[in-house]
Amino acid sequence: MTYSFGVFYAEFLTYFKEGEYKTAWIVSILVGVTLSSGPVSSSFVNRWGCRSVTVAGALLSAICVTVSAFAKNVTTLIFTIGIGAGMGFGLIYLPAIVSVTVWFERYRSLATGIAVCGSGLGTFLFAPITSALIANYGWQGALVIIGAFILNCIPLGLMFRPVPERPRTPVMEPMLPKTNKSPLKRSQSTEQVTRANEKFEDDVARLTLSQPALNKPQEQKIHLHSRHGSGIMQRPDVLYQGSMASLAKFRGTSPDRVQISIKKAEREQKCGWLPCSEESKAALAEMLDMSLLVDPIFILFSVSNFLTSIGFYIPYVYTVPMSENLGVENPAYLISIIGASNLVGRIILGYISDKPWVNRLLAYNLCLTIAGISTAMAMACWEFWGLALYATTFGFTIGAYVGLTSVVLVDLLGIEKLTNAFGLLLLFQGIASLIGPPVAGSLYESLQSYAPVFYVAGGTISLSGLILFFIPMLEKRASHRNTILEQI
Repeated sequence: MTYSFGVFYAEFLTYFKEGEYKTAWIVSILVGVTLSSGPVSSSFVNRWGCRSVTVAGALLSAICVTVSAFAKNVTTLIFTIGIGAGMGFGLIYLPAIVSVTVWFERYRSLATGIAVCGSGLGTFLFAPITSALIANYGWQGALVIIGAFILNCIPLGLMFRPVPERPRTPVMEPMLPKTNKSPLKRSQSTEQVTRANEKFEDDVARLTLSQPALNKPQEQKIHLHSRHGSGIMQRPDVLYQGSMASLAKFRGTSPDRVQISIKKAEREQKCGWLPCSEESKAALAEMLDMSLLVDPIFILFSVSNFLTSIGFYIPYVYTVPMSENLGVENPAYLISIIGASNLVGRIILGYISDKPWVNRLLAYNLCLTIAGISTAMAMACWEFWGLALYATTFGFTIGAYVGLTSVVLVDLLGIEKLTNAFGLLLLFQGIASLIGPPVAGSLYESLQSYAPVFYVAGGTISLSGLILFFIPMLEKRASHRNTILEQI
């Protein structure tokens, strides 16, 4: 619904006649609230589990979307769709992702790629479906029917399996060979024991990768998996969408790094006012920890993410009205093309990102740059097939923004900082999403042309990719500084 909202946007412009700028605030706030609710949603998931949070989100968003059918003005839609449905969608989206990641290690990137491509498939289907519903039942009837569609998230949410709990691995004392054996037998026995103890360490390493909570003291683990919640968000790899096996084997991340780096006292001090469990407070505090803001690499990545988010939703919102302005028939199908190519892009990029020969940061940078340039060049098209070519290019390359963000963060910062970094990025993305569509609407109202709208979107997206080419330079500088400090 979010990605195909451009179909509703064009209808609201015609029906309410309240201008591009004000109408754009509906989708802007919808996206902003959905993203910014990530830290809150993670706290709820930690407390009540994925099933309950998903069902609550489905009920909230379905009710708000249905009630929107009775709206008399854009302001009402800002509250019902923007804030209400946005919060509901935020409660649905996060559990859907983490429910997949905790069940997969080796094939996690493929599993999450298949899961998140649901949004690409949904965009492909919902754009023409929404257009047909509006044509047959009006936008009010379309909202009621889509509200009923959203209720399907209730049975789907109930099908989420609980977070897997594995028994604590017993501590095994190394077996020493008896001294009354001959030197040859003692040597053979020692070799066998050595091989067994290597094997044991590998088993522990694999178990540690799949269940980092095993590193915690026994009493903390018992409290972690309380009867009310899952403690799932305290796993440092819960938001990582790549393969844990390839991460350890090819990306230089040892099992020792896959541990929970939480300072309990600091978290209790920061979030002691929250009416939820200690684990939920800890998860929320970790996502909102501002200490990463002194890291130059994270600052640059955050600026890039902010710029991407400004331009990301503009093509989804304005492709339909821009195409109608050009006299193109069936403009809703352009959104479907974006969705279909995005689906393919997420799966392919997710699959190749786990290959050891792939520079994931370079792939991410190139995809963003190409997506931005293609968006700016969209205004050179004046017929359906030209715009379809743009939609295909944009949909495929922008898939990197969603699919590769977590794996690139791990490459740059380490998996122990992923939850913190991802939580801060969600806030930045939410703020940027509040800026993009309204600014684009204001540009159109001032200049009566969609060209500046797509130039701004393309410029911000391509710039977000270009500035990340400076990260290797920052990494070399940091490495040189660390070498000097070690010598001192």
